Amino acid sequence: MILPKKGQTIYFIGIGGVVMAQAALLLKEMGYKVRGSDVSLYPPTDGLLQEGGVTIEEGYDSVHLFPHPDLVVIGNAVSRGNPEVEAVLDEEIPYCSLPELIRAVLLQGRRSMVVAGTHGKTTTASLLAWLLFKGGLDPSFMIGGIPLNFGRGFRCGKGDWVVLEGDEYDSAFFDKRPKFLHYLPQLVVLSNIEYDHADIYQDLEEVKLSFRRLLGIVPRKGVVVACRDDEVIREIISEAPCRVETFGAEERWSPKGVRMTQKGTTFCLYRGEEDLGEFELPLWGEHNLRNALGAVVAAHLLGLSLPEIREGLQTFQGVGRRMEVVREVRGIMVIDDFAHHPTAVREALRAVRSRSLNGRLWAIFEPRTQTMRRGFLQEELALALEEADRVVIGRVSSVPAQGRGMDPQRLMQDIRGAKGDAAVVYLEDPEEIISHCVKEAKSGDVILVMSSGYFDGLPERIFNALRD
Repeated sequence: MILPKKGQTIYFIGIGGVVMAQAALLLKEMGYKVRGSDVSLYPPTDGLLQEGGVTIEEGYDSVHLFPHPDLVVIGNAVSRGNPEVEAVLDEEIPYCSLPELIRAVLLQGRRSMVVAGTHGKTTTASLLAWLLFKGGLDPSFMIGGIPLNFGRGFRCGKGDWVVLEGDEYDSAFFDKRPKFLHYLPQLVVLSNIEYDHADIYQDLEEVKLSFRRLLGIVPRKGVVVACRDDEVIREIISEAPCRVETFGAEERWSPKGVRMTQKGTTFCLYRGEEDLGEFELPLWGEHNLRNALGAVVAAHLLGLSLPEIREGLQTFQGVGRRMEVVREVRGIMVIDDFAHHPTAVREALRAVRSRSLNGRLWAIFEPRTQTMRRGFLQEELALALEEADRVVIGRVSSVPAQGRGMDPQRLMQDIRGAKGDAAVVYLEDPEEIISHCVKEAKSGDVILVMSSGYFDGLPERIFNALRD
């Protein structure tokens, strides 16, 4: 695709998505006029777009496209039948998908490293970008979250490398390829692969095929950094056409002497039999240790020294909505997390518990994704939520036509069988969830709110209610 000239107008349909919003802000900083539309905006993108001075139209209407923009970016949340999409096609306005735009804007003259996998992409990509920045490589990046070290998930640097969060979800209604196939990877970081995105993939085999295709476009001189602790990754990296560097419990790159402290995670890094010294990561949980290992290996392969990497790890502040502590009040801590898959839910709960709780661990979970609402992985979700002492299940919104649909009563029954009747409730109204927390939470408890969406702003609202 050919980008418009600076000063011309680019319009985003579905601008409220985290990456869509940040791509719009990046283009505005580059000198383009930027506008967009969405049906609703919520944190963090509403604040980012407002601060960036981007004009937003509420709802979708063909009149928003007059005068015609020079390019329209169509998000993958919209499809045929959307009035703005229909106007774009009828009026023959140039359009593209978001991955096409990212490729045109950030990959010209740069080398691409893609962080992919079912879980941990945002944290790993954010940490890798921070390590390269601290190491003086001046990277560019586009990440589906807000790295707290940068305060935003995009950057156009002058260095050779760009860090991209590589999503296996499709690109647009007119391009059903996974987003990461647009990104010309010279280096790929892979930590785990599981079944997810039930609206896109029928089974795990289809998911595996998408990642095989990703590895299939890495050049022979490229490299794949892979966690061999994961069974699926062990299977697919055998087909990689390039060098593979592995990390894991018993791999070439491995952590030893792992300790969880009040400050985070401490470990000794080994390369084969060589002890590379002790490292400190201000994050908790085995999943974040894996995320860090992938970023550390990739950064070292790009030339960063071990002291540079050690300093980068110590100064990493994490990512918004990834185990993000909202605040603590009356001895009760409220944490906001993006977990929406059973594995992520389990790992998040275990990570919180590793911080040496004095009270009970609460899990407040919104079954928001297509995979959850369709009833896939419900048994796995019940097992994951059993890691908590108290469970609150939020409203299951409209169940898609495909799939049996999530059964919250069955989910509660399964958890109660392991934890008892008092341990779990299903509350459809957010106000009921808030009242339940205020009534039942005690000093020393930790309330972990998990959702892939806004969830009615519950983390902040629960904190405010406890405070008041």
